[in-house]
Amino acid sequence: MTERLTEVEARKASVQDLGAVTDVMRSLAAMRLQQALGTLAGTRAYAEVIAGALAQAAMLLEDAPTQWPVNGHGHSALVLFAPEHGFVGAFAERLVEMALTAPPGCALWVVGQRGAALLEERGRSPAWCTAMATNTDAVTATARRIADALYRAAADGRLGRVELLYGRTNAGAPPELVRRPLLPLGLPRDGARTVPPLINMPPRELIARLVDEYVFALLADAAMESFAAENAARLTTMMTARHNIEATLDELTATARHLRQEQVTNELIELVSGAEAMG
Repeated sequence: MTERLTEVEARKASVQDLGAVTDVMRSLAAMRLQQALGTLAGTRAYAEVIAGALAQAAMLLEDAPTQWPVNGHGHSALVLFAPEHGFVGAFAERLVEMALTAPPGCALWVVGQRGAALLEERGRSPAWCTAMATNTDAVTATARRIADALYRAAADGRLGRVELLYGRTNAGAPPELVRRPLLPLGLPRDGARTVPPLINMPPRELIARLVDEYVFALLADAAMESFAAENAARLTTMMTARHNIEATLDELTATARHLRQEQVTNELIELVSGAEAMG
């Protein structure tokens, strides 16, 4: 009886330690989620500003292209934004399963080591891989790495069509999956404006730079959405884990109380029996 009570109390202490770790992870996920949601408005506004500038710049050329790359030829690719780490429930698996629906000829570009590992397990190695940002300050650098790699591949004619696949959360709710085209990039037009903007560089060079910046802005927005979704999934997972830990602790506490009562009862019975034998 004593040995069993010791085991239950040791198990309870272990679960309490696990609960403390879970609480820390839940707090970090909640903090990072709020940071990402607060930053998303800025990334979206930035993309809209660049789109407006690009539309105005297109007025400067009679033969301005309607998309970039102009020919749209080359191989297709899917850029998968996946979690960098685990403890996100089935979120990473859902992303990978959707990515695997891409045809065999479509190259999988993966952002996030967790997604790359899951693809390897399923027998489809990424054509390109980089780490996913683990805080909001690192999202810009992550988007820039992706943009630079895409620019090189598109300029070499190796890529013509690119899609993005990432998670999106609405105010911290469990994330949904989003799949949207990136390249060929349809260049926005501003048909309502009649006065061309003042510029200090050749129009084609200006448009080329704005296209680069617009692609980067769209990638930064997708990366921030993905970062928010990852932490929303992790927060949900940690909240579920906390609920299960509390239920387990309640069960272990009840078991320990029952064992202590049995131990006290047995000791009393032994004392009474001993007294009767002596009497």
